[in-house]
Amino acid sequence: MKFVNDWVLALRLARRFARRTLGKTLLIAAIVGLPVLLGSWFSVVQRGVNPTGEVYARTVMGSADAQLTAPSGRTDVRRALPAGSHVARAVMSTGSIELRGSGADLTANLYAGDLTDPINNGTYRMDEGRMPTKPDEVALSPSLADHLGLHVGGTLTTAAGTKYRIVGMARTITLSTSRDVFTTTALADPEAQAEYRLDLPNGTDLAALATKLKPQELFLTTRAELVDPDIPRGPVGADAARILMIGFGVLELVLLAGTAFAVIARRQTRELGLVTAAGGTAADVRRVVLAQGLFAGLVGAGVGLVVGVSVALVGKSWWESASATLITQWQIPWVRLVVVVTVGLVAGVAAALVPAIGAGRRPPMAALAGRFAGVTGSARLRLLAFVLVLAGVVLSVIGNIRLGAALDAARVARLASDPGEVSRVASASPTWPVTLVVAGITLVVAGLVWMLPALVGRVAGLVRGMPLGVRMAMRDASRHRHRTGPVTAAIMIAVAGTTALGFAIVNQSAAKEQNYRPVGLPGEAVLQFYLGDVRYSPELVDQVQSLLPVEHRYQQGLVTLYGTKETNGYVPTVSVSPTGDSLKAVDPAYVARFGDWGRKAAAALRQGQVVVPPTTPVRDGKVQLSRGDPSGRSTFAYPGAVVGAPPKISFLEHAALISADAAKRLGTADVDETHFILSRPPTDQQLAAVAKLLGHEDELKVERGYQSPVRNASIGLLALGATATLLGVAMSVSLSMSEGRADFATLAAVGAPPRLRRGLAAAQGWFLGQLGCVLGVAVGALYGFTAHTVVGSPHVVVPWAVIAGIAVAVPLFAALVPYVLTRSKLEMVRRVD
Repeated sequence: MKFVNDWVLALRLARRFARRTLGKTLLIAAIVGLPVLLGSWFSVVQRGVNPTGEVYARTVMGSADAQLTAPSGRTDVRRALPAGSHVARAVMSTGSIELRGSGADLTANLYAGDLTDPINNGTYRMDEGRMPTKPDEVALSPSLADHLGLHVGGTLTTAAGTKYRIVGMARTITLSTSRDVFTTTALADPEAQAEYRLDLPNGTDLAALATKLKPQELFLTTRAELVDPDIPRGPVGADAARILMIGFGVLELVLLAGTAFAVIARRQTRELGLVTAAGGTAADVRRVVLAQGLFAGLVGAGVGLVVGVSVALVGKSWWESASATLITQWQIPWVRLVVVVTVGLVAGVAAALVPAIGAGRRPPMAALAGRFAGVTGSARLRLLAFVLVLAGVVLSVIGNIRLGAALDAARVARLASDPGEVSRVASASPTWPVTLVVAGITLVVAGLVWMLPALVGRVAGLVRGMPLGVRMAMRDASRHRHRTGPVTAAIMIAVAGTTALGFAIVNQSAAKEQNYRPVGLPGEAVLQFYLGDVRYSPELVDQVQSLLPVEHRYQQGLVTLYGTKETNGYVPTVSVSPTGDSLKAVDPAYVARFGDWGRKAAAALRQGQVVVPPTTPVRDGKVQLSRGDPSGRSTFAYPGAVVGAPPKISFLEHAALISADAAKRLGTADVDETHFILSRPPTDQQLAAVAKLLGHEDELKVERGYQSPVRNASIGLLALGATATLLGVAMSVSLSMSEGRADFATLAAVGAPPRLRRGLAAAQGWFLGQLGCVLGVAVGALYGFTAHTVVGSPHVVVPWAVIAGIAVAVPLFAALVPYVLTRSKLEMVRRVD
C-alpha cells in the first residue's frame, strides 16, 4: 500500500511541476508523442493498404470459394468442375486498347470479365453509374475519364473508330490511379490466360479438386490460402534492418527526451531539495522525477496515438492517392498500436532515469542552494567501449566483403545467362552478410554512445589558446558531459541515419542510371517507327520536322538483302553470325557525334566496313553476315572492324552498323528511326502539335538524359540532419545557459562584455554539432558499401554533397542559431554558497 501511496504522491507532484514548467513538459511530451503519432499513423495506413485475412481475400477473389487459372480463355472450365458450381470470369487485365484523344491517341489498360456477377464484388470499386452489360458499353477509371474529359453517358472512341457508351466509373483496388477501360468479355483476347471465380458446392474437397485439375493445366487457389497463408505476404528479408531502425529511433528518443528532462530537473533543483528537507529520501526524489517521465510519456503517447489514428482515418483519400491502392475496409492493428504506445511510455520513463538518479544523489544543501555539481577529473575512455566499436567495424567489413562477393557472383551469373546484358547491373542482399553488417553497425553505435561523454571531455580539453568564450563553452561541455554526451550521441545517431539514407539514394540512383538507355544524344528528338503504329514515310518525317526547331536530321534502318522474299508476312533482315546482331544502315556523320568511338566508327563506315561490337568474331578483317533466310544457315564474309565498346545508346545495343551507301550495294534499308538534332528544347505546344500529327501521345521521344533525384533528396536530407542537430543543440545550450546564470552575472559584474554569453552559446552549439556530425557521418559511411551491393550500384558512390553539408554547414548553422536567439544581457542574480 505504501508503494502505491508513494507513486500517487509522486504523480501529484509531477503534475504540479508540469504545470509550472508547461513549455518544457510539452516539449518532452512532443518528443515522446511524435514517434508514437508516426508509428500509429503508419501502422493503420499500412494495414489499410495491405489488408489481411478476409478483407484481403475479398479484394482478390470477391466472395468466391476459390479462383481458377486457365492458360486460355477458350478452355471450358465448367466441364472440369463439380456439378452445381457457379463460375464467373474474373475482372482482370487482358491487354491494352488504343483510344482516340482530343489531340492524339493514347493507350489504356483493358479489363474484361463478368462485371455484374455478384461474386466479383469487392475486387473493384464503382464510383459512379454501373458496370457494362452489353458489348457496346464500357466503364472508365476516373483518371482516364479526367484525361479525356469524358463522363458517364458520354462516348468513348477507339483509335480504329469504334464507339462505346460510357455507363460507369470504376477502378481496380491495387492500381486505382491507372488509366483503365472496363468491358464485357466480348473484347477479351480468347487466347490470353483467363481467371475464374468459383462458388463450389458445399462439402467439395478442395485439395482433391486441385490435384484433379492440375494435369489439365488448371490451377486452383482456395480462399483459405489467402485468408491464412503459410508464407506471409510481402518481403521478409528486411526484418533485421527494420528492427535496427526502430531500435535506433527509440534510442534517439531517449537521448533527446533525457536531455530535456535534465533541463527540467535542473530547473527544479530547489523544489526537489525541499522534498528531501521535508523528510523525503533519495528514492522519493528519484520517484518524483520518474513520475514526470511517466506523466509526460502518458500525455505524449496518448495524444500521439489519438492524433495518429485520426489522421490516418480522416486522410483516407490522400493515402489511397499516394499509394495508388484503395482502402476497402479499415483493420485497426491493435497489437501494433499497443506496442507503439508501450514503447513511447517506456522511452519516456527511460529518458527520465538518468536525471532521476542524478537528482537523487544531489546533497540536500546543494539542492536547496540551486548549485549544480559538475564532473571533475579527467575523462576516462572505457576499454570495453573501444572493443565494441572495433568489433562492430570488423563485422561490418566482413559483411561487406561477403556482400561484394555475392554481387560479383550475381554479375557472373547474369553474364553467363545473357552475354548481351554485360552492361546491366546486378544486385545482391544475402541474409547472413546483411545481418553481419546490421550487427556491426549496432555494436559501433553502442560503443560510441557509451564512450561519448568521456570523448566530449577529452576533445573539449584540446582548446587551449582559444578565445575566452570558446574556452568557457568547452569547459562547460566537459564538466557537464552527463548532458553533452547524450546530446552528442543523439546528433550522431540522427546524422548516421541521414548519411546512410544519402548513400542509399545516390547508389540506387547510380544503379538506375547504369540501366538507363537513352534513345540518342541529349537534346535529340527521336521518332521510332518499329514500336508503335506510326508507319514511316518521307512526307511524315518532313511534317514532323516542320513542327520542331530542327537543325538537322539523320535516319537509320534495318538492312534487307536484294532478292529476299517475304515469308509469312516477315521479310528477314541481315544479321551478324553467330551473335545474331541486326545490321543497321546509318549516316557516318551521325555516328561521328559519339566521341572518340564515334569518330573511329565513322572512319571505318566510310571505308565500307561493318562496325561490330567487341563480342563479334572478326577474322582476317571480315565478319560473317547471315543472308537473312529464316534458317540462318546461308552466310557470307564481309569487311568488318571492331573499334571498341559502343556507347550505351538503345539503338546501338545488339546491332552492327554499316553506312547507308554501303547498304545500298547489299540491298535496301527500311527506316526504323529518325533522329532530329534540335537547336533548342521544344515547347509543350510544339510537342502537342507533333502528337496530334502522329495520332499518339508517346511516339516522339525527346532525350533529356537520366533524371536523377539526388539533388532534391540531398536538400531534404540536409534539412533532416540540421533539424535533428538543432534540436539536440538547443536542449544542451538551454541547460547550459540555465546552469550558468550565476557565472554570467558575476562575469558581467567584473566587466565582461554582453556578447560573451552569445559567443559561449554559439561555441557550444558548434562543438556539439561538429562532434556529433563527424561521428554520425563515420557511422553512416559504414552503410556505404552495403547500399552499393544491395541496390546493385556499379560502384560505390559517395554522397559528397550530403557529407560536406552535414560535416561543415550543419555545425556552423548549429552555432549561428544559438548566437542569434541567446540574449546578450542577463539580469543580476543572487549567489548562494
